[in-house]
Amino acid sequence: MMRKTLFLSIALTSIVLGAAADAQRDPRERFQRALPIAKPKPLNQAAGGPIQDQGVHNAVHAAHQNQIVFTRQDLGIGAITESDIATDFTLGQPMFFRVFTERSAVNAIAAANGMSARDVYADGVHYTARFTISGQIFDTTIFPWGGRKDHETWTTWRGQFVNSLNAQRTPGSDAFLEMLSRATAAGLLKPGKHSIKMEVIAKTNTEKNGPISAGTVASGTFNLTVPAGVFQASNPHVCGAVRGATGSAALEARALSEAKRILRNPDVTPVRAIGIGDSWDVERNEITGIPTERETTVAILARGAKYCTANVHYFYEDYMGGGTFGTSTASISINPASPRYIPCACLG
Repeated sequence: MMRKTLFLSIALTSIVLGAAADAQRDPRERFQRALPIAKPKPLNQAAGGPIQDQGVHNAVHAAHQNQIVFTRQDLGIGAITESDIATDFTLGQPMFFRVFTERSAVNAIAAANGMSARDVYADGVHYTARFTISGQIFDTTIFPWGGRKDHETWTTWRGQFVNSLNAQRTPGSDAFLEMLSRATAAGLLKPGKHSIKMEVIAKTNTEKNGPISAGTVASGTFNLTVPAGVFQASNPHVCGAVRGATGSAALEARALSEAKRILRNPDVTPVRAIGIGDSWDVERNEITGIPTERETTVAILARGAKYCTANVHYFYEDYMGGGTFGTSTASISINPASPRYIPCACLG
């Protein structure tokens, strides 16, 4: 069936990649003391011990353990150099980052909670990005990524804030947009230069005791220059997607009407719809081959006091016969196919 109902249960309170006591040592000193670089020495994996993770990959990793570094390009672990690391960015331009940790997320969570790494629910690991701007803290969600082995072994991973280079998609844009949405709604990030601290927190769930965290395992600071007029609906790098090939005034009016009728988030009010789909997906009767309905995507823009959203929903039109579909009776999915935040200034 085309009627996709996506239940995105993101029970994230904080995102964490934990740090233990010796994480406070100078990473360069630890590197010079022959910390393993390519292949870590085997660990004792007896009950209560850590799981063998990737350790330190290279000198850049060693120099920036428990740090987040920021770059203008999407770089693999073998490609990044010290000269690639930047601290000053302009909003709307390409922004990428790399997280360097001392332990894998599973090992960090285990160490922070006094438990065996084998007892950590690795499949449930997820991350929060905490941004601090002018003393105000905004905890945001990085959409869950990776599998058990990634969370058990990875000690570094890369992400993106603004990707206008058609680089490989990596986590982070969702958290960045949420930060922009919440911070601008709070009156911050006006035109000018701002210092922003970012922390990542790894977390997972337990069957009986709820979520557990490793605490902040990596952090970094960058300067963000916000140009005047950057929050324009026509700026896809800050304000999200624009109308696609399937979009039309009639489709958008119907989608907005349906959103106002069925959506139930008391924090925001739907104010606009944008047909962002580039094509229609037609559902046909399995026996006769006759169309029954078609589907595309639409962004429902909603305004609130503390944030604004541009959640993507499926939009359905029933087949009316004679090769036509009926926009006047169309509907949208109750749950978003993709939850997204947007700066409120983008709504006009």
